[in-house]
Amino acid sequence: MPAFHVRFKGMLTRQERRRLAAAGLEIERKEHSMRIGIVKTGRPIYTVRVEAPTADEALATVRAALEPDTSNFSNWESEPA
Repeated sequence: MPAFHVRFKGMLTRQERRRLAAAGLEIERKEHSMRIGIVKTGRPIYTVRVEAPTADEALATVRAALEPDTSNFSNWESEPA
C-alpha cells in the first residue's frame, strides 16, 4: 500500500497524541513554523506517515484520529512519502 506524509500546523495536546498512537499513527517530524534569529517560535508543523490508497484517504485517516479537535489545526496537506 502506498505511503503518504500528512502535514498539519497546530499544538498537539497529550490527549491528541494518545489518539494518534491509538490509531497506529506516529509523528515522524515536528518543526517550528517561524524562526526569529536562533529562537524557534510559532505553532509547530507536524508530519505523520500514513499508509493509505490515496492522499485524500491518508488525510482523512489523520483527521479522524484527531476528532473532534481538528478545528485546532490548519494548513492540512498530504503528499507521497
